[in-house]
Formats: sequence, C-alpha cells, structure tokens
Amino acid sequence: MKDGDFKDTYLRTDEDGDNVMKEMPCAFLGEDNYCSIYDVRPTDCARFPYMDDDFMLKRQPLALKNTSFCPITYFVIEKLIAAEKGKE
Repeated sequence: MKDGDFKDTYLRTDEDGDNVMKEMPCAFLGEDNYCSIYDVRPTDCARFPYMDDDFMLKRQPLALKNTSFCPITYFVIEKLIAAEKGKE
C-alpha cells in the first residue's frame, strides 16, 4: 500500500496537527491484542513511543500527549520526574 493510500484510509490529523489513527484501538490490533501487520508495520509504529532518540527533548508536548494512552511513555516520564526530584 502506498503511503498516501495508508494515510487516507487509516489516519486523520488531530487538533495539534499530528497524524493519528482514525480508529482506536488501532485497526490492525487483533483480538489477541497483537499487531496483525507487525512484520510490515509502518516505521512510525515500529519507533513508537519514540524512546530511541532525543524525541523527549525535541517534542515534549507530543511526549506528554502520548502518556495519556501509552503506559510505557507514562512510566518513563514518571521515572524521569522521580530521578530529577531525587537530585534536589
């Protein structure tokens, strides 16, 4: 599937200008809670929740937004806050 077709079929632009899934949960989430297209999933899905780069520094509002639905992002930010408080 071409990128444009994928975007038109499965994504929408939210109020912050980010591309997000039209359906929640994801249209590709199987009944077993596993990704049904895991081996061919889009790069953005493979990188989510973007903890592999300096995303947390460059895109803080999106990182914070991800905490509302992604437990690992919430957990990482919670640990970073606790570590920072421990320095005081």
